[in-house]
Amino acid sequence: MSAMFEFAGGALSVVPNGDDTEVSFELFNVGDESGVAEVGVEVDGNYLLTWNSGELYPGYGDTPRISLGYVEAGNHEALVYVNPGSGQNDHLRQDFAVPPLRNF
Repeated sequence: MSAMFEFAGGALSVVPNGDDTEVSFELFNVGDESGVAEVGVEVDGNYLLTWNSGELYPGYGDTPRISLGYVEAGNHEALVYVNPGSGQNDHLRQDFAVPPLRNF
């Protein structure tokens, strides 16, 4: 086999916070060799960025918090996908809402 990655059973967390939005998730190396996970992040079908883990040994994981920057107010869908995936649990989707910024 080789390094292969899966997201843990939990959901994708999306947290709007003023002028920044963060996503977080938990993923594990389910393969039999060490490797680096490459996670693509999309919002509303538009690719935003790629996050790379450090070297993960078999059975080890990571729980990153990734900044997406500013996301306009409204309803959105986030998608993350991991490569190399195991063929199962290799993507997560989450609907989320960003409230309008308040001026004080």
